[in-house]
Amino acid sequence: MWQVGSPISDFRLTCVEPRTLHESTYQYRRDHRGWLALIFYPRDFSFVCPTELMAFSDRAHDFEQLGCRLIGASIDSAEAHQEWITVPANRGGVAGIRFPLASDPEGKVAKLAGAWNEEQQLPNRGLFLIDPDGRLQYSVIHNLHVGRSVDETLRVLRALQTGGLCPVAWTGEDGTLDAAGMLTQGRVIGHYRLREVLGNGSFGTVFLAWDLRLQRQVALKVLRQTHERAREALLDEARAAASVNHPSVCTIYAVEELDQLPVIVMRYVEGGSLSDRLRDQSLTPDKAKRLVKQIAEGLAAAHERGVVHGDLKPANILLDEQGGPCIVDFGLSHGRAVVASQSKTSASDELEVDETILTATGTWLGPMESRGDEAIEQTWDMAKTVSWHGGSASLIGTPAYMSPEQAIGKPPGPLSDVFALGLILAELLSGRRVLDERSVYEILHFLRDEDIAKRVLERLADDFPRACLSMLSRDPTDRPTARQVASALDAT
Repeated sequence: MWQVGSPISDFRLTCVEPRTLHESTYQYRRDHRGWLALIFYPRDFSFVCPTELMAFSDRAHDFEQLGCRLIGASIDSAEAHQEWITVPANRGGVAGIRFPLASDPEGKVAKLAGAWNEEQQLPNRGLFLIDPDGRLQYSVIHNLHVGRSVDETLRVLRALQTGGLCPVAWTGEDGTLDAAGMLTQGRVIGHYRLREVLGNGSFGTVFLAWDLRLQRQVALKVLRQTHERAREALLDEARAAASVNHPSVCTIYAVEELDQLPVIVMRYVEGGSLSDRLRDQSLTPDKAKRLVKQIAEGLAAAHERGVVHGDLKPANILLDEQGGPCIVDFGLSHGRAVVASQSKTSASDELEVDETILTATGTWLGPMESRGDEAIEQTWDMAKTVSWHGGSASLIGTPAYMSPEQAIGKPPGPLSDVFALGLILAELLSGRRVLDERSVYEILHFLRDEDIAKRVLERLADDFPRACLSMLSRDPTDRPTARQVASALDAT
């Protein structure tokens, strides 16, 4: 039996075209284009059927405008349809009908659809709307004696085609409900009940939620409604991250669309972020090295599965009840790059600049302050994400934790994550960010021209493990892998 939201099975019907009375075979998988409204009725010449089918016929143009084909189907033979089509309405016929009538003599298709009346050996008045992808999106089955409303069918079809949420009595002039704007405490999305907002990020809002099926707490990230390609890129990256199984990587339970909203369902980690911990208290050198070793092991597990983080920073490292790290938001920089290449639309915590300040080869075109962006520069938090695209280059990442290659517009790789981890290690040991310049321009200029490792040595002297100093090499090929970092810290 066909289920709403699922692909329907293939079927074949013999149809009679009303204008020519010619017979033709409609095979669903071969002939399906656009939307299909399949209307089952019991018999030709019955009492309710002529008025009902002619009501649909009178609105055939409306269905055509919506790209929806109409087919009526009963158990009558093609010959019976041909006769009925020639009989005028005042004699119980459907002369002038504007869509084909199909023959389903044994009720095979009606049974597939779930519209068959076994007792009467007739199809009930079933109506099915099937989308261009072959999925059943709407079904209604009436008693044999009750006709269906054409207006309601068109209302539902228009609502389905909006792709949004449409309440009762919705019309095309009303617009759709803003599902993302209605996400408040207590609301249920899919089988998750929202409890509270945990945070807002560049690409979505994270909620503490209760899984009603498995009876457990989860973190549920609802992605912002953005470009289709960008959304799919984000979800693909999340699915890739879900394949990483490591204690230091946040477990992703599900990546799906619920109530037309793209969501990522993750393990809920109660201890806050490493960024929060750094504000509240410092770590001893031994604790800092142990923590970074665990993070490096998680990164290594991800890199070995081809998954790059691309925006590693303390805010993206959660701490569990025992203080162990849990890395979140793997791969979101890839989604940001897709957005940057398509749009200049700004999120609340992103900086987007219309002018290119660097080329793909790294040629510097000048500071943003000189281009009228001084107010933005002076107030921008260097620990927040920059998403900036112009011309042939993109600047994607967090300035305070960005690698030199990202600073000249190159995409992040595994060794970019290693560089960011080196900056985090130095910050944990010194209590201050390595890249603590006042503006994005100053940070990017420093990454391009200065020796980062030298600055770390000046500040930390012997406190920074010499075996890890190469993590901060400007050339990515001179850096160790995450696995090598973990081994080096294990030996200190």
